[in-house]
Amino acid sequence: MKKILAGIAILTTGYGIALLLPPDQIPYLKNVNFSLIKTEAADAVTDAVDKITETDKGKGSAAKGLSDNEDSRDLESKLNENPTYLREVDLFQIPGLGETFSLRVGPPLPAETAKDLQEKLPSAAPAYAARFQTATGVAKAIVLYGELENRDQAELLRDSLQPAVAERLEVVYLPACVAEGDTDDAGFYCGEDPPEEVEPAP
Repeated sequence: MKKILAGIAILTTGYGIALLLPPDQIPYLKNVNFSLIKTEAADAVTDAVDKITETDKGKGSAAKGLSDNEDSRDLESKLNENPTYLREVDLFQIPGLGETFSLRVGPPLPAETAKDLQEKLPSAAPAYAARFQTATGVAKAIVLYGELENRDQAELLRDSLQPAVAERLEVVYLPACVAEGDTDDAGFYCGEDPPEEVEPAP
């Protein structure tokens, strides 16, 4: 309570001094201009800013449209060039629809690095290296560990294995191309489908 009363007293004293002795009456402050912004200057600056903004909007929208189209075309061409089809969305499903779970080990990696990581994991559960396409269309690979019936088992495995593994472990659905598919010549799941053999005409 004393602090509140002291604060009120200090404020009252300050306002009283300002009313009795305005700053423009103090000898040292008589020549100081206290108007920080002049109205005319502010209006001129505002007009100039509005003109520049309108000009930039006209140019920027066209340039932005062109750059957006070019970026989307580049990304689409990258996605089409990459033969892999396993993507981030394939690791997540609506709860209840997924049949088996697995652990994703770390981020997407180059193929050789993913193979090395796969070999370092414990042999108590199967480890899979799958071809993966990032959001920017880059061909990478991910490592999945284990094939578990439900999320509880996957979380228990993650909690027990995480202290021994430097990479972050994440519970995901095991994609169908891993659970039901075959590996390519390099030992990766979810690669490009082999071309169908055409029988020679008789």
